[in-house]
Amino acid sequence: MKKSILLMLATLVASGCSSDGNRLNEQQLLNQYFLLSAVDGKPVEQRAGIRPGISFAPGLRVSGVMCNRFFGQGQLEQGRLTVPQLATTRMRCHDGELNQWEQLLGQVLTAGASVTMQQQTLTLNGAGHTLVYRVEQNAAKN
Repeated sequence: MKKSILLMLATLVASGCSSDGNRLNEQQLLNQYFLLSAVDGKPVEQRAGIRPGISFAPGLRVSGVMCNRFFGQGQLEQGRLTVPQLATTRMRCHDGELNQWEQLLGQVLTAGASVTMQQQTLTLNGAGHTLVYRVEQNAAKN
């Protein structure tokens, strides 16, 4: 009896240590539009006609917009999001800051980023950069 209790306690302790309460899963990302709110600690100001953001469809299909639209097949493993073959439209971008962020996001997603979500805030950390998004309620996607 004592052995079985000890075995159950050991199992509970081991599973508690190995589980990550902040680890994100695909279901938490679906059916939401995440609006870019900060890049490397700098707040993102609203822009007329462009809502830079990212969304996730079933199967972890990633899409969004900065200056151009981007899309690709994502993979989420152990809290790390990668989109190895990120595609984008190639329209001219007159907003230098958005253009820079677009290139940065491409680097972050193709290299892979740790991803967390707390209180309606999605954070991508990778390639030496941090992108912070907030859930936009009742938003029509761009």
